[in-house]
Amino acid sequence: MYDHEGGWNDTVREYGEVADLCVHQVFERWAKERPTLAASRFEGRQLSYAELNARANQLARHLNRLGVGRESVVGVLLDRGLDLPVALLGILKAGAGYLPMDVLHPRSRLEYLVRDAACEVVVTAGDAYDRLPDDVLPVRLDDASVAAALVAQPEDDPGFPVHPDNLAYLLYTSGTTGLPKGTLVQHRSVVNLAEYCRREYRLEPPDRILQFANPSFDVSVFDFFAAWCNGVTLVQGSRLTLLDPRALTALIRDEKVTVMDIPPAVARLLDPAGLPDLRAAHIGGEALAGELADRFQAPHRKVRNTYGPTEVTVTSTEYLCPPGMGDALPPIGRPIENLTAHVVDERGNPVLVGEPGELLMGGVGVARGYHGRPGLTAERFVPDPYGPPGARLYHTGDLVRRRPDGHLEFLDRVDTQLKVNGHRVEPGEIEAVLRRHPAVREAVVDLVGSGEDPTLVAFLVVEGDGDSPTTEEVRVHARPHLPTYMIPARTVAVEELPLTANGKVDRRKLRDLVSPA
Repeated sequence: MYDHEGGWNDTVREYGEVADLCVHQVFERWAKERPTLAASRFEGRQLSYAELNARANQLARHLNRLGVGRESVVGVLLDRGLDLPVALLGILKAGAGYLPMDVLHPRSRLEYLVRDAACEVVVTAGDAYDRLPDDVLPVRLDDASVAAALVAQPEDDPGFPVHPDNLAYLLYTSGTTGLPKGTLVQHRSVVNLAEYCRREYRLEPPDRILQFANPSFDVSVFDFFAAWCNGVTLVQGSRLTLLDPRALTALIRDEKVTVMDIPPAVARLLDPAGLPDLRAAHIGGEALAGELADRFQAPHRKVRNTYGPTEVTVTSTEYLCPPGMGDALPPIGRPIENLTAHVVDERGNPVLVGEPGELLMGGVGVARGYHGRPGLTAERFVPDPYGPPGARLYHTGDLVRRRPDGHLEFLDRVDTQLKVNGHRVEPGEIEAVLRRHPAVREAVVDLVGSGEDPTLVAFLVVEGDGDSPTTEEVRVHARPHLPTYMIPARTVAVEELPLTANGKVDRRKLRDLVSPA
C-alpha cells in the first residue's frame, strides 16, 4: 500500500493463518488455550472461556435448528450482562451476522430495524421482546423452555461453514433519508482490528478491557473482540454503573481494568489518579483536548486519540499522544495496519501536504456497503486505484489535512453530518421526525456550542400563525421515534430559515441565534 503520499500508506502487516479465520474461530483457539481464564465478568459473576464457548456452541446449534445459517441476520436485544457474550458468539458460530439493538430504543425504531434487515430471529430476554413485531421469533434466554432446549445441545464447537468474507454484524447508524441505514461488516475486517490491537497494545493476561460502549454502537466491537480474539478478559458493567462517574471509577479500579475506549465527555468526569491499573486509555468519538490527554498521562500509561467511522470497522486511525500537549488538539493520526488513508479534492485527486481535503479510507477494514442501499453504497464506496483489484475506498465525508509528519488533522465535515455523544448523526433523520409535528412546517437541527458536550438544538418554523411547540412538547413528540441521544435538548422558533447565497440553509446564522457573539 505504498503510494504517492510519501509512503504513509505503507501499512501492510501479515497476520499469518489468523487472517483467514472468522471471529469466533479465533475465539475458539483461546478457549482451548485458556479455558479457565475469565472471558467476561459482570457484577461479581463471570464466564470462563470454556464456559462461554460451551454456551455459545449450544445457542449456535439451537439457532441452526431454527434455520439460521450463513448470511442470516439475527437480532440481539439484550441489556449488558453475561447473556450478551453468549448471544454474540452464538450467532457468529451459527454462521450468521448479529444485529445489535438497544433495549431503550422506541418500538417504532426496533420494528424498522428488524424489517429493514429482514431479521426473523431475535435473541432477547426480559420484557424487551414485547416491543418486537409479532412475526419475529424471539429466542428468550430467560425462558425455561428455551433454556432446556439449549442445555440439550452438545457443547463442542459446531463447525458450521463460515468464510472470513461472510457477514459478522449489521450495525445501523443515522441516515440522510430520515431512516437509519445498516452497514454490513465482514469477519475479516474485525479479525484485522483485533490482531492490530493484540500487537499494538501487547494484549495478554492479566489485561482486562472495559466494555463501556452501548452494544448497538460500533465501539463495542472493539470492546468485545479486542478481548475475546486475544484471550483476555472483558469487564462489563450495568447501564447505571457506566453512567455514574463514581461507580464507573470504582468498577475500573476494582476490576483492575487495563484498557478502555471512552469518549472525551466521560473521560473528563474520571480521576485518572484513581485508576492505577489502567495502562491504555483510548479517548475518541469526539474532539480530544490536549489538556485532557495530559490529565491521563502517566509513566505506565499510554493515551491515544482514536478515529473511525462504522463503515471502516471502528478504528481507522489513531494517534499516540505525547505528554505536555497543553492547549493543542491532537491529530487523528495515521491509519492502522492494513488500512490506508487518502486526502483528496472534490474531483478525487490527491491534495498536497497541508491542504484540506476529504478523507477516503481503504484497506481490509472497509465494509461491504449499506444493506439494501445499492445506490448509496456505490456513491460512498468507490474503486480504490491504489489497492488490489476489487479494492474500494470509503468516502468518510470528513475534511482533514495531512501534516508533514504524515499525521492527519480533523478539520470539519464536508456535509451536515453531526457527531453527538460519539454517534454520527444525520440531522435529516431528526428533521424528518420533527416535521411530522402538526405545528411544525420546517425544521433544521444542528449542534451549538464548542467543547466536548455541545447542545443539540432544533430550529423550528411553525405552521401559519400558530405558536411554536415548547421544547418538552417537541421531545415528547420525538421520543417514540428516535433514540435519546438524537432528541434535541433545546428548540428555537424562527420566522424563516436564513439562506446562503447559493440557496442552502445558513447554519452559521442559526447557530449565532443561540451562541455568544
